[in-house]
Amino acid sequence: WYQRRVRANLEKVLLIDSIYSITVICSYDLFDHIDIDLWFSTLVEELKQEGPYCSILRRRILEVIGRWVTIKLSQDKHPAVYEVCLQYMAGAQDLVVRLTAATALKAAVSDFAFFPPSYSPYLKITMELLYTLLRQVEECESRVKILEVVNAIIDGCGKQIVDFVDPLIDWLPGLWEVATDHAMLQSQLLTTARKLARCLGARSVKLYSFTDPVLKYVLTQDPELILLEDGITLWLQVLENAPASTPSLVHLFEWLYPLLQLGSDSLKTSLLIIECTILLDPPAVISRYGAGLVSACVSLYPEVIGEAKVLINNVILAIVKTVPRDQWPDLTPLLQILVRNLDEFSDYSKVLTTNINLLCYLILLDFPYFNNLIASMNNNELLRSIVQVWTSKAEHFYQMEQHKLSLVAVLTLLSNHPQLLHQHFSEIMKMIERAVGKCTEVDDKGQRYDCILRKHSTPDDEFITGGETEDYKRRRILESADLIAKIDTITFLRAKFNELRLAVGPEIFTKLSLSVDREITDKLSGYLG
Repeated sequence: WYQRRVRANLEKVLLIDSIYSITVICSYDLFDHIDIDLWFSTLVEELKQEGPYCSILRRRILEVIGRWVTIKLSQDKHPAVYEVCLQYMAGAQDLVVRLTAATALKAAVSDFAFFPPSYSPYLKITMELLYTLLRQVEECESRVKILEVVNAIIDGCGKQIVDFVDPLIDWLPGLWEVATDHAMLQSQLLTTARKLARCLGARSVKLYSFTDPVLKYVLTQDPELILLEDGITLWLQVLENAPASTPSLVHLFEWLYPLLQLGSDSLKTSLLIIECTILLDPPAVISRYGAGLVSACVSLYPEVIGEAKVLINNVILAIVKTVPRDQWPDLTPLLQILVRNLDEFSDYSKVLTTNINLLCYLILLDFPYFNNLIASMNNNELLRSIVQVWTSKAEHFYQMEQHKLSLVAVLTLLSNHPQLLHQHFSEIMKMIERAVGKCTEVDDKGQRYDCILRKHSTPDDEFITGGETEDYKRRRILESADLIAKIDTITFLRAKFNELRLAVGPEIFTKLSLSVDREITDKLSGYLG
């Protein structure tokens, strides 16, 4: 009799389990037929039922809740979902029930309507329960599932999580050791470390005891490159949040060159890593790796297109802007390729923009170096061709910093090569007028002022510290120290125009001005006072 009753109860439980399973599988089809707000209260009561097979139903009910919380459950019911999930993640429950409750919680915090402040009261207990689960499970697949929940919590709650992650950071090296033969768990650990680095910001130095050996392993001992993408993404996140350079971060750079040959999957991230490392510690990187880096870029440049060329240009710009001129590696081979193929990008693109940026900085930082570069290419028409492309595409520059940089650089170039005025006077004046209009404004008193100069001359901590990463702050500091942040556009324009008049002669200058549209000359006259 007892066995028949148990069997009957089991059949009933399995029938209910099947019905609930259908509501999970067909949730979207049942959207208009189930009032989940009303049913939720019933489900919570059913969770409390005790019996021989209660774990079967509890697992399925938690799966139903996890499915429907993202589909139709009212927002005011979400705190009740959090409480239910946390209750059944506790140690007294069956392990499968606890894992299902954690998965349901993951669905709740991943919902597009998730409101992080509402979850603050549950953060501490959530992380404690997840760490307990992580220690108690033995299967790698289970650890992966728990880490997925942890990652969802980090994504959803952001920096609120910072005060509760120290136990996880301490546990990561041990988890990596047991994950030696389990690539999926290793990948998940790399993802968790990346998300932690993003949330911790400057405090991500806590992760270095884990990330330093792990990144070295990924770069040198992962023969099938299974973890490469996750590894270099973590590497980039660590660099972006590093408050200062360390020998280990710089040392990782020597394993970067092989990645440049692996193709598009890792190339973009690898080039971003190079730029971030240069900005983090310019002297150490360039003194040790500068020559090899330029050689690698020379080999790579002809083989890539589009965004990859932009990223290579950004790497060279980072060198030029952060390292003193006497410490530059030999950039000539790469710059010759860039200049020789400038016409290739005559249709406006970001490649052309960064090409022109780089030429502008060469002109401003070391004009003799620029002159020698042009002379080394044995092409008398090259300089004229550069100016033609430069002026014809200047109207497409979209940042006022780009316009000002071009203005300052072209006037510097003309001061040293005034003969270019005879061939491109109208185009040059048009570019100058547009640039002045973009980077200056008129104040309440009718005085024209330089917007960029004013932005950087007025102390603004938010400009430097308002970003999300340490790399952002380094870029803002570099921007504030840039040449164009210290030059007044109107003053510079007046001085250079006077030089040009004297260089070509007032009569010729006036004659050349007749070839320019009257509206442009009137505006320039107004700027010059």
